[in-house]
Amino acid sequence: MNALKVTLSAYEQAHKFIWGEGFLKMLSVPLLLTVLYFPVMVGACYASAAMVVEFFESQLGLDGDYGGWAWVEWLLEIVLFLGIGALGFLTYRTVVLLFYSLYLDRIAERVEKDITGHVIECKRPPSQILKRMLVMAIITILGTFLMLMIELGANLVPLIGGLVALALIIPCEMFLTGIGFVDPYFDRAGLSGMESFRVMRRRFFTIAVFSAAGGLILLIPIFGWILAPTYSVVAGAILAMNIQKKKEGASPETKSANAAAPPPNLSSKATSPPLLPPEVSPTKNKREPKPGKSEY
Repeated sequence: MNALKVTLSAYEQAHKFIWGEGFLKMLSVPLLLTVLYFPVMVGACYASAAMVVEFFESQLGLDGDYGGWAWVEWLLEIVLFLGIGALGFLTYRTVVLLFYSLYLDRIAERVEKDITGHVIECKRPPSQILKRMLVMAIITILGTFLMLMIELGANLVPLIGGLVALALIIPCEMFLTGIGFVDPYFDRAGLSGMESFRVMRRRFFTIAVFSAAGGLILLIPIFGWILAPTYSVVAGAILAMNIQKKKEGASPETKSANAAAPPPNLSSKATSPPLLPPEVSPTKNKREPKPGKSEY
């Protein structure tokens, strides 16, 4: 429930930023590249499906001659197109994220300035940002293929295998898709790749829910195809900022500082000397001189 609440809050803030003054204008180049990439991706998926069908036709010696079964070729192309298109859909936001690589610091600065009031001093060459994003993109794409292979293998076990694998694979796939949008801010905050991955792994369900929400936006025709990656980029920066803030608040340095703080002032009752019993009281043990005699 907390993961859903945090995710909705991040996307709500992202919506306000995106439709704020001058924000979309700042992102005009990656938005244009996104618009161009979508039809290219669909065309590549269809062309790949047709190439696969032609390859098997040549191997089987059919050469497109199905006789009265010509509809089989069309059915195979459609099935392959949907299968390859599913891979394209899963990796779509990850690929489009690369278009935003040169604008991530500008987005983070706008978000930091409005939310925290100060901006992190971060000077990174574009090559470093692109290298880190390429590593995350490769992890996501390879992880996606691995999950699909596991799903295909699990389907060998009738009914149960496929259902169990699907229940495990969907959250893992959502997590892998989401890390690419959250990691750039951790990179900006100075975390290494492994440190960033450990932080995100400890918040597995939060990242998975965040990614699923971005995927749902992507399902909206035209609007989602173009702006879903933008929403994920901005919401990912906000989510990472909140995680980093909580992480710093609970860091060992903060705890040690609290431990080194002086103890509170004790009350007068606690600092007063303990009462002695009457038999050991100094006033009782002191001998009083007898009347008429000197002590000496």
